[in-house]
Amino acid sequence: MRSTDIRAVCARQILDCKGKPMLEVDVLTQGGALGRASSPSGVSAGEHEAFVLRDHDAAYFGGLSVNACIEAVKNIIAPALIGMDVFDQRKIDSVLIALDGTENKTHLGGNTLYSVSLACLKAACKTLNLPMYEYLAKKPITTVPLPTYNIISGGSYQKGSMPFQEITVVPYKAASIMEAVHIGWQMFEMAPKVIESITGAPAKPGKLSGWQAPTTDPIACFELMQELADRCGCLDKIAFATDCASSEFYNAQRNTYDFVDRELDTDELIGYLKEMTTRFPFLYCEDVLQENDWDGWVRATRELDRTILIGDDFTVTNIKRLQKAHELNACGGFIFKPNQVGTVTECIEAHEYAQSCGMITIPSIRAGAVTNDSIFDMAVAFGSPCTKQGPPRNGERTYGINFLSRVADLYPEAKPFDFTTIARCF
Repeated sequence: MRSTDIRAVCARQILDCKGKPMLEVDVLTQGGALGRASSPSGVSAGEHEAFVLRDHDAAYFGGLSVNACIEAVKNIIAPALIGMDVFDQRKIDSVLIALDGTENKTHLGGNTLYSVSLACLKAACKTLNLPMYEYLAKKPITTVPLPTYNIISGGSYQKGSMPFQEITVVPYKAASIMEAVHIGWQMFEMAPKVIESITGAPAKPGKLSGWQAPTTDPIACFELMQELADRCGCLDKIAFATDCASSEFYNAQRNTYDFVDRELDTDELIGYLKEMTTRFPFLYCEDVLQENDWDGWVRATRELDRTILIGDDFTVTNIKRLQKAHELNACGGFIFKPNQVGTVTECIEAHEYAQSCGMITIPSIRAGAVTNDSIFDMAVAFGSPCTKQGPPRNGERTYGINFLSRVADLYPEAKPFDFTTIARCF
């Protein structure tokens, strides 16, 4: 029996950063290495994401408890994994996928499979006493991803507000990670003062991380962001990104988008985004159209030539959807959220495929996040251009900022990703 063989797999219920129940899994090796992991969950979740298994008992945690996941780990997964080598991630994940046996992990739950899969990876890293980014990279760390900052929130994060979910600042011309951190901190701290000076009303904190949009018009929000950057003295250092999350305001019955006080068809929404990305420097735009409109995404990619279109609900970290998107030239990259697909192997394969096609990978935390999300390790290992973690407001978001700062300090030769090599907004 090897010291790296799995000795035990157990599970429990804990709470995520929003206070919702989530699964936590421990994987213990014969040599005593412990891997512990949880799968986050999102507020805005694509219909093609891996299934999140919950109990739906309204009398207990409002139906959100995960006892079914715990039972699945205890009775189905643990007996199958005990004795397997934690260094054989691909084999472990193939067993997990086979045990579930469904396309979208509806039997055991994507949250169950990812928690177990990630716990095995963490046990392997612990065995070698290596940080996960070094274990996954298997090469020198030469690039540190830039942190990005969701300053203004709307959409699903702030109902009745601006339709787009996030208005984000990317300090893409920062000379160092610490300068990028300072820019994000400064803009987030200054934002409520600028909002109040322009609108005459006090700024309101958003439900998750950013400030609540002071207007329903996204373009007006970006004008405010430019004013904010100018007052902070960093206008020449930043560009913008946005998560449109268009599936959230798509009207399937009418095949239109409920855009504040008007209704837009696909071409009208693309036209609005064309104006927006022409007026302002945009590095990337997420989910510009609803997640099943392949023809519309192809047109949008052709029309919106001053930014990179990124899939999130559209691509769901799924290699099959990424392959189709690449073949159709429907987007230029994707938001990397491992729990969308279900296992470590599957999400890494999605990244490697995208990388081979010249598409960019942007790792992101979820709204229902853990406080030590491994996507930051993966971002460093991948050499990703940036991460989505939000502003320095809550612990799970500050963790990501601090993680990147720490890596930059530990690897002084590593530089912030050079966004100018891929940016289209010049």
